Amino acid sequence: MMHSRLPIMVLAALLAGCASDGLRDPDAASRMRIAASAESSGQMDVALSMYGAAAARDPDNVEAQTRFAAALVRAGNHAQAEQVLAAAVQRRPGDRALLVQLGRMRLRNGAAGEALSLFDRVLATDSRSVPALDGRGVALDLMGRHPEAQESYRRAQALDPNAISVANNLGLSLLLDGRPDEARAVLEPLARRADATQRVTANYAIALAATGQEAAARSMIGDADVDLRGVAESLRVNRQVIEVTPAGGRS
Repeated sequence: MMHSRLPIMVLAALLAGCASDGLRDPDAASRMRIAASAESSGQMDVALSMYGAAAARDPDNVEAQTRFAAALVRAGNHAQAEQVLAAAVQRRPGDRALLVQLGRMRLRNGAAGEALSLFDRVLATDSRSVPALDGRGVALDLMGRHPEAQESYRRAQALDPNAISVANNLGLSLLLDGRPDEARAVLEPLARRADATQRVTANYAIALAATGQEAAARSMIGDADVDLRGVAESLRVNRQVIEVTPAGGRS
C-alpha cells in the first residue's frame, strides 16, 4: 500500500544523512526530496510537513521557501503561502525570485497595486526580468491601465519572443482594451502552437467571437458551455478581467 511505503522513504532519507558520528538531522534538500515523493504519492499532509520543516530549518534558502509556498497553494492554503513568501522577502528584501513569487501571490489574491510595487522593485535592479515585466503587465491590466500593460508585455516579448504566457496576456489585454482585431492577430498563432494551453484557446475563441466569427470560435472550444458572445460583449462594455474556463466560469 502507498501509505505503508512512506515511512520507508522517510527512513531511507534519514539514513542517507548518517555520518560516522551517528545520525544527523536531514538538510533542507533531503526534506524537500521526501516532500516531493510524499506529494507525488498523494500524501499531501506529510509533504506540507516536510516542506515546512525544510523552510523552517533554512529560512534563507529561497528554493525551500518558494517550494513550501507553492505546495501550500496547491493545497488551497493561499493565506499561509503569502505569509511564507512575505516573511522570506523581509529576510531577503533584494531577492528578485522571492519578489516575483510574492508579486504573483498578491495578484492571485487581488492586490494588484501591491503586486505592481513588487514587480517594479525587481525591474529597478533588473530591467530585463521577463517574469517581472509579465507580472507588471497583469497588475496594470487588473488596474484597468491596459496601454501601460501592453507596453510591459511587449518589453517582455522583445526579451523572450517565444514566451506563450506573455503573448497570451498581451492578447487578453488587447481584448480588455476594446481592440479585438489586434488581439486576434496576437492570439491566432498561439492557438495553433502544439504547446497552446486551454486558456490560450479560450482567449482566441473570445477574440474570434468579438470579431464576428462565432462559428469559428465555437469550433475552437468544441462542446464547452461558454457564452462566447456574452463574454465578448462584457469585455467590450465593461472591460473587466475575465478568465474563461470550460464550464464558462469566471474569476
